[in-house]
Amino acid sequence: MTKQHIQDYLKARGLRKTAFRIELLKLFLESKHSLSHQDIRRKITSTQDKVTIYRGLTTFLEKGLIHKVLDANQVFRYALTIEENPEDAPKHNHAHFLCKECHNTFCLYEVKLPEYKDVDGFQVINSKLTLEGYCPDCI
Repeated sequence: MTKQHIQDYLKARGLRKTAFRIELLKLFLESKHSLSHQDIRRKITSTQDKVTIYRGLTTFLEKGLIHKVLDANQVFRYALTIEENPEDAPKHNHAHFLCKECHNTFCLYEVKLPEYKDVDGFQVINSKLTLEGYCPDCI
């Protein structure tokens, strides 16, 4: 995706096209796995300010551009949201894969989660599925 495509993508979602947001979205587009706040801080060159990065992540979460997933250490990681319907973004209706060797978390968009209606008096808000094993790089 070119810089112009990234700018258009941000604009279409009502976001200002700042150098930081462009770099942050590009980072997610180029990443094969989810990223921790620390990963992002190491890779972003336009700022090292923790608050700026946190605000950028919060904005991207609110707009449905990314979603959060817990890793094996119960640390939040962030991944690009690629849902056919942007309204489904908060649900991120797909499975995740946690590699036991490199500890990266991957989105498995092709593995859709079943949708649950209310179950025996319970109100289901969200469901999660994390598969564990070894990623192709670690096999």
